[in-house]
Amino acid sequence: EKRRLRALSLYRQLLRGAERMPTPNRQNYIKRKTTSEYRKHATLTDGDEIEFQLRLADTNLDTVLVQAEHLSRLFSDPDYQNHN
Repeated sequence: EKRRLRALSLYRQLLRGAERMPTPNRQNYIKRKTTSEYRKHATLTDGDEIEFQLRLADTNLDTVLVQAEHLSRLFSDPDYQNHN
């Protein structure tokens, strides 16, 4: 039960993190990847594998949040916009 709640929490956080991405393509990619991975692993029963997947989701969440912040800052920088 505790793992299930943690998995659902991470799932929701990843989907919310996707909304912070500056482009629809990035948002949609993260949503699709998150949904796909969670469906793929929904039937896991091995405790070690479940823990591994939860740690991986945690790492992915950190990555999504860092990327969202970085890309949002980059895309709002007028100097960056002038070079593209």
